[in-house]
Order: sequence, then C-alpha cells, then structure tokens
Amino acid sequence: MKRQMSKFNFWLNIILTLIVLALIGWNLADFNQSKAPAMIENSQPNYQTANAVTHVYDPMGKLAYKLITDETHHFSSSKISWFINPVLTTYDTKSIPTWAIRANKAKLTSDNMLYLYGNVQVNSLNPTSDLQQILTENAIVNLITQDVSSNNKVTLIGIGLRSVGMEMRGNMRTHTAELIEDVKTYYEIPNKQPAPEGNH
Repeated sequence: MKRQMSKFNFWLNIILTLIVLALIGWNLADFNQSKAPAMIENSQPNYQTANAVTHVYDPMGKLAYKLITDETHHFSSSKISWFINPVLTTYDTKSIPTWAIRANKAKLTSDNMLYLYGNVQVNSLNPTSDLQQILTENAIVNLITQDVSSNNKVTLIGIGLRSVGMEMRGNMRTHTAELIEDVKTYYEIPNKQPAPEGNH
C-alpha cells in the first residue's frame, strides 16, 4: 500500500510539473489580492500562465483532479506553484466528481499539500452526502490522502444542520469532518405540511 501511494505521489509530482512546463505563455498583470497572503519567493516565477485548466490522472490513467485557475505561477527553485482563484474538482475511483474546492488563492508544495487562502469553500457534489459544505478563511488539503484541516473559524453545513467551530479536521474521501473547539450546532426542523382535509 505504501509503495502504491509512493508511486502515486511520484507520478502526481511528475504530471503537475510537466503540465506547468507546458503552460509557458502569457505575461500577467501584477496581483491585486490585498487580503490574501502575498507570494513569498526570492525570485520571479519560472513559468506563468492565465486561464489554465489542468487534469491530473492517477497511475491507472483515471482522472483524479481537475484544476481551473485564473493565474498560475510556478517557482522551480522552491518547487512551489501559486494559483489565483483556483477551483479544484476531485474525482473518485469511478471518475465521478466528488468535491469542488474554491479559494481566492492557493499554494501547492512539492509534497502535494494544497494551502488555501481567502473565502475557502469546499462543496460536496453528492447531493445525498451528510456533509454538504465547508466554509472557512484558510485551509490545508492533502491531495494524496484528501485530509482537510483548518485552524480558523469553520462552518460545516449538512443536511438539516449547521455547525460552527474554531478548528476542523476531516477527510473528503470519507465525507467526514470534526469541529474541535467552541462548537455550536444549529438544527433545521422541517416545517410539517398540514394534512389535507378529507371529504365529508
């Protein structure tokens, strides 16, 4: 199992690197994201592009992720990529879309950790899932295990409930999330429709 995960990790790195290399293109304007953290790098990006769509496949050739970004900046020296207005869609083993993840800005590191900054939304694409949405300001997603975490205020929205807490740990693959600190839960009680009156 470890060997398989290691192989997947290796190929994911290779595929992402090749895709970024293939996206050499347009010069971009300066960022105008005052609230999101600035890109902290000692050099200019080696590659940058606008309006990119990236597909990532697992070692078996099945679609694992689709990433749409307004801007992509890759730094070869640090092996870090920055994305502006990313939308990441995850897929299960049957290539069915499972989650859509949005943020103002994101950073992808060489160990396949995706750091999300500003207006983070993790939306379930399965309408019957108990967990439908995760809302927070900053979050971290492990692209290999699909673990997701946040140390900021988090709102979880599910079928018939809404929970708010100050920290969260979860896993998108298992559709689970746990709020850790100062948790408040609000339940929605559906309105009962009055029974129709019978004929007299």
